[in-house]
Amino acid sequence: MEMKAIQGEDKYLDFINRIIESKSELILERAKIDSDYSNIVEVSLRKWRGDSIEVLADSLRMDNHPESIEKWASSSVTLFRQLDVSLEVTIKDLHYFRKMLGEVIKTEAIDKELSIATFYDLLSLFHTGVDRAIFRITIVYSHPLSDSISSELSIPIVKVTNSIAILPLIGDIDASRSKDLMERALTKGTALGLQYLIIDLSGVTLVDTMVADQLFKVVAALKLAGIQAVLTGIRPEIAQTMVNLGIVITHIPTFASLHTALIHLQKSKDIHKY
Repeated sequence: MEMKAIQGEDKYLDFINRIIESKSELILERAKIDSDYSNIVEVSLRKWRGDSIEVLADSLRMDNHPESIEKWASSSVTLFRQLDVSLEVTIKDLHYFRKMLGEVIKTEAIDKELSIATFYDLLSLFHTGVDRAIFRITIVYSHPLSDSISSELSIPIVKVTNSIAILPLIGDIDASRSKDLMERALTKGTALGLQYLIIDLSGVTLVDTMVADQLFKVVAALKLAGIQAVLTGIRPEIAQTMVNLGIVITHIPTFASLHTALIHLQKSKDIHKY
């Protein structure tokens, strides 16, 4: 049987509609799994989960605009602070919807007899959308005081479990910022009692020998403090640059995405074997 490919700007519209159709069922299933909330909080969470599913569905649109995720992230953080719900709940929900919506996409792809290449592109687009959602909500959550704080100058460390935190870096890493990164990673990491600190580089514009050297120093310092650093989000072009410069990071655990790292750390008892 010859597998079909899809053409056109609205090529994933059927998948978007299928995801929206599954929204109510997924919300109910999620509520059954995580039901330790008051009625007021539960009602708000169900509304938020519905909005989140729609945001993830929109990641499949060819004309998807980043501001939609920005707006969703801001309103999500405002709601969760009002409900006194932690960021961990948000990320767990997004992981759950990643898994379940991935199954919806797979089933629809089989029904439509998509080619392997088209299915791969579709799934990659979806996972990128989920990673972007997690990244943006983490950034917004770390800036509760003012939206005017420049994300390029910030070094936010957000705890997502009792032992794991995320440090999403954005923009350039110069000498001054590297010093701040070292101090904040050590101080905050120790204060939070972390075992793992995920340093996400998906927002870093350039990684050269100086930046790599500073990152290695931070990783070494964290190790002395009993904290295992993990790198995520190294984009293909950054990886190519690092290879060309002879930068080797085999001594540091690395993962393609924040999602993959979190899943692994929550399951693994010994990251050092990887």
